[in-house]
Amino acid sequence: MISAAILGITAMLLAVQLKNMRSELGLYVALASTIIIFSYGVDKLAVVLEMVNRLSGYLSIPAAYLGILMKMVGITYICEFASALCRDGGYQSIAVQLETFGKLSILAVSTPVILSLFETIESLLG
Repeated sequence: MISAAILGITAMLLAVQLKNMRSELGLYVALASTIIIFSYGVDKLAVVLEMVNRLSGYLSIPAAYLGILMKMVGITYICEFASALCRDGGYQSIAVQLETFGKLSILAVSTPVILSLFETIESLLG
């Protein structure tokens, strides 16, 4: 985390300096640094996946649900990453559309879990 924070702060300071000279250079520095920091996060994802696999052995939750949960987390991170880049570039409308698409994607992916929840509620009530 410390190396990612140092990279982020350094890139931000460099981008601010370059933005005064040529605004597109600041954007390129910001883009490169966010991709590098994002790749750091993806490397840590392997640890999280291993932990989720261990937890699935302890719990009686179907593996499909855990897979859906991981897809939802992935969609969230990718959507946040892309929308932040668009905001940094000054394209608010594209960022909002990406966020809306991400929310709809999460809803679509989570549909089996929602249906299972309603079936469980129905069996408890009926």
